[in-house]
Amino acid sequence: MKQLLFILAFIPLCAVNAWSQTKTKGQVKGHLTDKDSKQPLADASVALLYARDSSMAASAFTDKKGAFSLDGLDEGAYKLYISFIGYQPLLRSVEITATQPSITLDSIPLQKTGVTLGEVEITEIKPPIRVKKDTLEFNAGSFKTRQNAVVEELLKKLPGIQVGRDGTITAQGETIKQIFVDGKPFFGDDPKLATKNLPADIIDKIQLIDKKSDQAQFTGINDGQTEKAINITIKKDRKKGLFGQASAGYGTDSRFAAAASLNRFRDDQQLSFLGSGNNVNNLGYSDLGSLSPGGGGRRGGRGATNNIGGNGGSGITRSWMTGLNYSEDLSKKLKVSASYFYNNGRTENDNTTSRQNMLPDTTFYYDQQAHSLGTNASHNMNMRVEYEIDSMHSLIVSPNINYSTNNNVMQNHYESLGGQRQLVNSGSTLNIGNSTTPTFYTDALFRKKFRKTGRTFSANLNIGVNNSDQENFNISNNLFVDPNGNTSTDSIDQRNDVTNRGLNMAMRLTYTEPILKDRFLEFTYTWNRNYNTSDKLTYDFNKAKGVYDQVNDSLSNSFENTFSTQQAGLSIRTQKQKYDYSAGLNVQFSDLDNNNISLHNRLQQHTVNFFPSASFSYAFNNNRRLRFFYRGGTQQPSVTQLQPVPDNSNPLYIQLGNPDLKPSFNNNLSLGYNTFNPASMRGFFANISAALTSNKIINASSFDSVGRQVSQPVNVNGAYNINGNLVNTIPLKNAHTSINITTNFNLNRDVSFINAVKGTTRNFVINQGFSLNYAFRDLFDFATAASANYNGARYSVQQNNNTDYFNYAFSFDFNLNLPLGFIIGFDLDYTLNTGLAAGYNQNVTMLNAFISKSVFNNQRGLIKLQGFDLLNQNVSIGRNVGQNYIEDVQTRVLQRFCLVSFSYFLNRFGGGGDKGAAKSMRSESGMPVMMPGGMRIRKG
Repeated sequence: MKQLLFILAFIPLCAVNAWSQTKTKGQVKGHLTDKDSKQPLADASVALLYARDSSMAASAFTDKKGAFSLDGLDEGAYKLYISFIGYQPLLRSVEITATQPSITLDSIPLQKTGVTLGEVEITEIKPPIRVKKDTLEFNAGSFKTRQNAVVEELLKKLPGIQVGRDGTITAQGETIKQIFVDGKPFFGDDPKLATKNLPADIIDKIQLIDKKSDQAQFTGINDGQTEKAINITIKKDRKKGLFGQASAGYGTDSRFAAAASLNRFRDDQQLSFLGSGNNVNNLGYSDLGSLSPGGGGRRGGRGATNNIGGNGGSGITRSWMTGLNYSEDLSKKLKVSASYFYNNGRTENDNTTSRQNMLPDTTFYYDQQAHSLGTNASHNMNMRVEYEIDSMHSLIVSPNINYSTNNNVMQNHYESLGGQRQLVNSGSTLNIGNSTTPTFYTDALFRKKFRKTGRTFSANLNIGVNNSDQENFNISNNLFVDPNGNTSTDSIDQRNDVTNRGLNMAMRLTYTEPILKDRFLEFTYTWNRNYNTSDKLTYDFNKAKGVYDQVNDSLSNSFENTFSTQQAGLSIRTQKQKYDYSAGLNVQFSDLDNNNISLHNRLQQHTVNFFPSASFSYAFNNNRRLRFFYRGGTQQPSVTQLQPVPDNSNPLYIQLGNPDLKPSFNNNLSLGYNTFNPASMRGFFANISAALTSNKIINASSFDSVGRQVSQPVNVNGAYNINGNLVNTIPLKNAHTSINITTNFNLNRDVSFINAVKGTTRNFVINQGFSLNYAFRDLFDFATAASANYNGARYSVQQNNNTDYFNYAFSFDFNLNLPLGFIIGFDLDYTLNTGLAAGYNQNVTMLNAFISKSVFNNQRGLIKLQGFDLLNQNVSIGRNVGQNYIEDVQTRVLQRFCLVSFSYFLNRFGGGGDKGAAKSMRSESGMPVMMPGGMRIRKG
C-alpha cells in the first residue's frame, strides 16, 4: 500500500522533472513609462502572443514601478502586446532561444492616442480577472479545462473559490447559495444543478457578485442585505444551438447510473432539461464524473457537529430525478423564469451511536444500533415574473409550490449503562411514519419611483400555506433496572395521527425620501401574522379487536397558536463615492396567543422590542472593501415546541411542549474585509459574525434513576455564537496558479438545565486548510488539499468531562492526458482521527481511480472505467457535541464498486461549433474573433 501511494504521489513530480530537462525556460521582462513625462505606468496589460497564430502564451500587469515579468516560456518566436487606457498599444517581436533565454527590455515608452498596429490589430484584450465595485469577474478563457469538463472543474481553478467533495461552493469564505446564467435563475436555489451540468467550454465569464436585494436594486440605496452569488455568462456563439450530454453506466454489485441533459440557450431565452437515475448516491446530477461513494449527505445534530469520516455520507440511496428550467424575456418589459423538479428517493441506512450523557452528579452511557428505510417523493415548482409596468412602476411575483410524501421505518436496539458501567436499561423500538406535506408560498413586490430622484415606494406581500398530515406507529419493549437491582418492563403499542395547518401572511411597506444629494430617509412598516393549528390523536392498540381504537387522552391534544408582529423603523442612509452607511431605530410589537383547546386554557403574551439597525461599507479602492452591519429580529417557537403533549416515540427520550414559551430575539453583527489585486492575483478575505440571543429556546432535561430523559423547551439568556473565516490567496507566478490558505473558527456558548441545575457549555472549533490546483500544459493537472481540525468542549458543571479531539485530512487528485484520447486519473483522501470514543478512532484511506477514452470525431463520445473505494475503507464517522452530551455516530456508506459508463456530448451550434470557430479565426474577412486567453484580434 505504501509503495502504491509513493508511486502515485511522485507521478506529477517525475513528469515535471522530465519536461524541465528537455526544455529551456525563458523570461521576458521590462519597464513601461509615459513617453512625455517619463513616469512609470502601473496596471498596464501585457500579453505575450505566439507569433505563429497570435494565441495567448502568457499575460501580466505592470506593478507600481511599471515593471512586468513573463516567466516559464518555451523557445520560439513571440509578439509582445502592451495596452493601457489612453495610450497607443504597442506590438513588438521577441524570440526565446537556448543561447538567449532571458530578454530584458529597458524603459518602454508609450505614446498617448493612436491605434494602428500594421499586420495585426488587437481590438480588445481581456485580463484574466477584473474587479468592479461589487463584482469579481473571471475570464473563463484564461483558465484552461479539459475537453467536456463541466463548470465545477472551471470553478476549482479560480483563485479564492473552493469546491468541496460534495459540490458545495465557497467563495471568499462565504457559501454560494445561488447561481444565475446570464442573469437568470437556473433551477431555483441549488447551485450544483448548474455547476455539474453545464459544460465549461460554453462559458465566457464567471462573475462573483454581492447580490443585493430586489428592493436595493430598485432604489439604488444599499440596505445591507447582500449574499454571495455567481453569475455565469455564456459565449455569444453558444447561444445558437443545442448542447447537452447523455450518460449510462453499470457496475459491480448491480450499481447503475444514467443521466441526460439538454439545453437550448438564446439571447433572450433559456430552456433546459435534466434527468437521472442511479443507486450510487449521486443526487440528481448528470455529471457521472462527480460520483463518489457515500455522497448522500452528512449527519447533523444539535450543538456543534464535526463530520470526520472518509467520504461523508448517510446510507445508500437510490434516486430518480427529472427537471425542467425555462427563462425568457418575452418583451423589454416582461421577464419570466420557471422550473419544475421531481425527485424520488429511497435510502437505507444503518448507524451505531455511542453517547455520553453528563449529569451534575453522574454520567450515563448510551449505545444503540439502528436500521432505517425511508422513501420520499417531492414535486417542486418555482416561478418568477418581472413586469416593468412603465418607467416608474414595476411588479415582481414569485410563487412556489411543493408537494412531498414520506414513508419511514426505523428499528432501534439500545442499551444504557450507569457511571459504574452497570446496566440501567435496554430495549428495542419500531417507528413507522407516513406523511404528506403540501406547501404554497408566493411573494409579490410592487415598486414605484417618483419624479424626484431617490423618492420611492414599495410594497412587499407574502402569503404562505404549510400543511402536513402524518400517521405514525410507535412500538417498543423496554427493560429498566433501578439502583437496587430491581427490574421492570414497559411496552408501548400506539398509533398517532397528527394534522398541522399553517397560514403565514406578511406585508412590508418602504418609503425613501432624499434629503440631500447623497442622503436619504427610509421609513419602513412591517406586519406579520403566523397562524398554526395542530391536532394530535393517539390510539392504543386493542388486542381483543386487533386495531388501534382506544383513545389515549394523556397523549392527545388540539392546539392553536397565533403569533403576530408589527414593526416600524426610521433610518438615514448616506451614499458617497467611496462609502455608504445607514443608521436607524426600530420598534417591534409582538403578540403571542396560545389556545389549548383540549385543556380549555389560553395564554396571551405581549412584548415590545427596541433595537437599532446599522450598516457601513467603505471602498478604499476598486480592490479593497470593508463592510459592517447589525440587524435584530424575533424568532417564534414552533407548534411542536408549544404543544403540551408528550412525544414518546423514543421511550428513553420523552419530549414535552411548553405553551409558556416566549419568542427569542436575535442580535446579529457582521464585519468583513476583502482585497484582491488582479495584477498580482493576490487576495485576502476576512469575515467575522456574532449572534447574541435573548430568550433563546433550549431543551431543559431531567433524568430519572433508570436513565429515562424528559425534555421540555424553556427560554434562557446568555447564549451566543461567534464565527470567523480567513481566506488568503497567494499566487505562484512561475507555476501560473495560486495557493488558498483558509482558517475557520467557531465559538459557541449554550446554556443548559440538567435535573434543574443550570450549566453552560462552550464549544470551540478551528479548522486550518490548504489547497492548490496546478495544470501543466495539456499534459496533466492535479489538486491537493490538507486540513487540521480541532474541537474542544468545556462544561461548567462536570468539568472532568471536558474534552479535546483532533482530526487531520489530506486529499490529492491527479489527471494525466495520454495520446489517442486516453486519460487516467485518481483521487486520494486520507483522514486521521484522534480523541474519539473507543472504536471510532479509525484512520481512513479512500482511493478512487479511472481510465477514459474519447471516441468519435471532436471527442463527442467518452468511454470510462471507474473504480471507487478501491481499498474498501470508506466509513462515515461524526461527532456531535450538545449541551449535556458528547455523541459519536458511525453510519452505513457505499463501499468498493466499479462502473463502466459511456457518455455522448451534444454540441450543435449555429456558428459551426468549435470547428467553425477555428475556421473563422483563420479567415481573411477582417471581422474580429475570439482567441484563446480572451483576446479579440483582427487580421488585416
